[in-house]
Amino acid sequence: MVIDSDECGVCEDCIDVCPNEAIEKRAFTIIVNAELCDDCEECIEVCPTGAIYEED
Repeated sequence: MVIDSDECGVCEDCIDVCPNEAIEKRAFTIIVNAELCDDCEECIEVCPTGAIYEED
């Protein structure tokens, strides 16, 4: 997953919904740990700004 930091409002909804704890907040940005992410796309569904998308 990729998070567009220009679009992300750092609401933390994606952190709350991630079943693998693959998303974390660092300073004023959200980061996805690719090793823990299983591409379930739950974060994409809850993102109110559409800042999260699947990497090509």
